[in-house]
Amino acid sequence: MKAGGWNKFRFLVVLLSLLWFSSCRTARNIEIVEARPMSTTKLLKRVEQNAFDYNYFSVKRINCQFSDRYSKANFRVNLKAQRDNKILVSISKLNIPVGRVLLTPDSVKYVNYIDKNYFLDDYSYVSKVLNIDLDFATIQSILSNQAFSYRNDPDDRDFKTFDSFIENGQYVLQSEKDRKWVKIEEKGKIEKAERRLKRLDEDAIILQRMFFNPANFALTRLLIEDKTNERQLVMTFDDFEKFERKNYPGLIEMDFNSPQNKVNLKIRMSGFSSEKITSFSIKIPEKYEEIRVN
Repeated sequence: MKAGGWNKFRFLVVLLSLLWFSSCRTARNIEIVEARPMSTTKLLKRVEQNAFDYNYFSVKRINCQFSDRYSKANFRVNLKAQRDNKILVSISKLNIPVGRVLLTPDSVKYVNYIDKNYFLDDYSYVSKVLNIDLDFATIQSILSNQAFSYRNDPDDRDFKTFDSFIENGQYVLQSEKDRKWVKIEEKGKIEKAERRLKRLDEDAIILQRMFFNPANFALTRLLIEDKTNERQLVMTFDDFEKFERKNYPGLIEMDFNSPQNKVNLKIRMSGFSSEKITSFSIKIPEKYEEIRVN
């Protein structure tokens, strides 16, 4: 993406990224547990048991430090969610509203109060920008700390193509194609691998890897690597606090690297709540310009 395109949708990408960060959790001062071999099916079941089942969920205070090749910024965010219905992410700076994203099962509504524009569409364009097949169900799974696939392929939805193993004392769940790529690289057959990958569709060479803590099966690290476009997303989670018998990260860091940009986002979160939410408002002034992508 060119600099202009990135700048236009920067807040949208950052706000959607925050949805990923608000999801992952693990325990503070948990006992050290040795990871033992486990089937992919059993690993998925244990991860599902650890998932956060909510009707309403909010994070009141999210302090962010953002930087890329073009700028640096500090801002504050809050998040509200109603299961199977709406997710609202709001961003402000010095108590001044900067932008909002409202997600429903069918639409993405984004308003930028600084540039005085807005975006309203389904998930297709956002998926293209992030290079991930994204929909409301996937985002909700992430908020619930469930395992998810970067693709909307039916087999991947059921994790039929995924593999599991142990690495550095943690459970790893990753796409089968990722596993095959690693084996090919280890054997030094790079040219053969590249020829093979050229015959596959673009989605087939986006590699996903999720790391889970063996003590409570919470997601602790996420890696998505787009070998076609030389892009990589790495998310790590640290510091934790208890909330309704679950543990949320107090510090989260994202690094997104591509030939066009290098993005770093550090997030500190507090103020978790499961109380009923009565308002998911997002107002677009009449004079704001619509961002058209077609």
